[in-house]
Amino acid sequence: MEHLTRPWRLYGELAGRATRRELFGFDLTLLAALALAWHVPDLAAPWLGALDLRPEMARGGVLLAALGFVLLFGAAPGVAVHARRLHDTGRSGWWLLLPITAPLLLLPGTRGANRYGTDPRAPEHAAPAPDSAPEPLRVAC
Repeated sequence: MEHLTRPWRLYGELAGRATRRELFGFDLTLLAALALAWHVPDLAAPWLGALDLRPEMARGGVLLAALGFVLLFGAAPGVAVHARRLHDTGRSGWWLLLPITAPLLLLPGTRGANRYGTDPRAPEHAAPAPDSAPEPLRVAC
């Protein structure tokens, strides 16, 4: 579940690297949120009926507000996780300004550390090493 929540927790963090799994996890959760937002007018229909508005106008306004809300709050983490994914392939996040970056996001990441950080797939990155037992106190005589 880490790959689903990590992009949202690192909301505006452009530094570092992200795996393909993390990118796909973010895209999946954003698509799920957009699908839920698409159904908000259906859920709001009983309340919209009480308003003295044309139904299609009220429905369109609610749909626009719901989709806008999801896209507004998904924009910053989206840019951040895509930039970190480009970092994993050894490229700068500025490549996002080019319209042809989608295939680059599918490339495998560089193995080991690169100039953007440590390998997110490395064993030492996945689980922290257990702390060693502290040495006992010695009294000087």
